[in-house]
Parts: sequence; structure tokens; C-alpha cells
Amino acid sequence: MDKISNRERPFCSTTSPGDRMSLAIPSFIIGIMIGWTSIGGAALMTPFLIIFVGVRPLTAVGTDLVYGALARFVAAAMHWRQGTVDLGTVRRLALGSVPASFVGFLAGHNLYRFGINGDEWARRAIGVVLVVVAIVTLYRTIFASQSSRRTAPPPNRALIVCMGALVGLAVGITSVGSGSLLAPFLLLLFPNSPSRVVGTDVFHAAILVAATSVLYMNVGQVEWRLIPALLVGSIPGVIIGSMMAVHLPTRLLRFGLSALLFAIGYQLIGPIAF
Repeated sequence: MDKISNRERPFCSTTSPGDRMSLAIPSFIIGIMIGWTSIGGAALMTPFLIIFVGVRPLTAVGTDLVYGALARFVAAAMHWRQGTVDLGTVRRLALGSVPASFVGFLAGHNLYRFGINGDEWARRAIGVVLVVVAIVTLYRTIFASQSSRRTAPPPNRALIVCMGALVGLAVGITSVGSGSLLAPFLLLLFPNSPSRVVGTDVFHAAILVAATSVLYMNVGQVEWRLIPALLVGSIPGVIIGSMMAVHLPTRLLRFGLSALLFAIGYQLIGPIAF
């Protein structure tokens, strides 16, 4: 597959280093939202890159995957040290998610063979996944307390692999869903251990996002000049947001973010250009 030329990436060639570093401010705000609410970074960062920065949808997906992989490895290492990772569940999820992410990547990057605009298709796919994430987030916000009182069902290995495959397919196409779509499922497996839900989710996401980002790097669909600014802003934001979550209520904010994600997803969904 041919790599994307710089001529096809106008943002990279038309912005100064100062303009790119100005992205640290909005990425800092996004980081706070992530740390405060635990909503996945891709659900906020990818549409931000598309709508406000003007990055092409497929390139925005690749950029977010690389940025997300770097950030998640730090979080995964912390959870590993804390002993909150269920490696058996991670292995089964990855068995389904990693191959499925390759399928999603190939689907999005071979549409041109059928005369379909891959960027427009990816934009719409991101919108659909964001709407699903908004609904899932709303469900988690409303029913989290009820779920925490349930007894854990016997783990179904085939179901875990299938769920991983669904999440991997979404991540391969849109970069969204590695955490937002999987957390409610893990909550059913570990209803009495929220830390295990988070640790397992983050550790699996690090593997999935890293594997998928390699594909996007291989075809040149990563805006490398944006990565430092995104990390400089979001990592402190995540730390501050995590500290805020201990002292400030998150329920109302989750309701607001659900509405925001739904609105963004609705805006991204539109007729595909053929």
C-alpha cells in the first residue's frame, strides 16, 4: 500500500511549530475530561483533530492511535505494578481484537478500489461509533451502581474473544472504542472489582492500540508533528483530572459528555462521497 504524500496532508505543511504547540491547551482540557470521567481519549481526540484541526479522518485515526499507545503504555505499567490486570482476560480479548483491528484497517484503506472515498467513509464510521459510545456511557452512568451489586457470571471464553473482535474492528476503522465500548462488558466479568475493570481495560487497550498504530504508521497516516503537543497537554490533564475525580462528582459531567459525544457523532455522520 502506498504511503500518503505530504501534499495530501495540508495541516502538516501549513502550520508553524507555535501553532502546533497551541494544541497543548485543548489537549490539556481533553486530558482533564479523560481523567475525570474515564471516557476514552479517542472518543474526544479523534473528532477534535478532524473538526477543529482539519486533519484528514484516516490520518486523524492514525495520529490518535500513536498518541494513545504512548499514553496507555504509561497507564498500563502503573496498573501492572498495582496488580489490577487480569492477564487471562487480556489474552482472550487480544486474540479477537488484534486480528479484527487488521480487518478494520484493511477495510477502511481499500475502499478506493470500489470507488469509495475512504476519508469520508471513515468520518461517518467515527460518527456512528461516537453515537454508540455516547449511549454506552449514558448506560454506565445510570446503571453503574446496579451492576456493581451483581455477582460475577462464569467467564465465557468464546464471548470474551468475540467481544474483543467487535472492539478491535471499531478501533481498526475509527481508533474509538478500545476503552469506552469494552468497560461495560468487563464490569459484568468483575462487578465487585472496579480497579480490575480499569486495569484490564487499560492493559488490553495498550496492546490493541499499539498493534493497530503500526499499520497506520506503515502507510504514513500519522501526523508526527502533532504528537508532542498532544502528549504535553493531555498527560498533565489526565493526572489533574484523576485527582479531581476523587473530590468532585462525575455523574453530571458524564451526562453532559454523553450528550456532547452524541452531538459530535451526529455531526460526523453524513452522506458518503462516492
